Amino acid sequence: MTVNQKILRLEKRHKGLSAVTASINNLYIYGVYESNFPVLMEKLNEAKDACKEELRDCHIEIVAETKAGMLTESHDGSVEIHDEEDDHAT
Repeated sequence: MTVNQKILRLEKRHKGLSAVTASINNLYIYGVYESNFPVLMEKLNEAKDACKEELRDCHIEIVAETKAGMLTESHDGSVEIHDEEDDHAT
């Protein structure tokens, strides 16, 4: 798997987790309130907190992979290595 493929996969995951979190936040639009469904909302809020943790971890991984990709791209060219003995004239 290339770095770009991994970043795309992580971005999809981040987008999905964000959608779940936003959906839980918007339940009030559909009449689902804490007062109507206390047990359900408690579980959904726990799920939302878990999604937020995964979002944070996913974001950190995306940043790390992006930086790693940038570092490897800058070193894709050929690198010449010289022996120190060859560099010094005697």
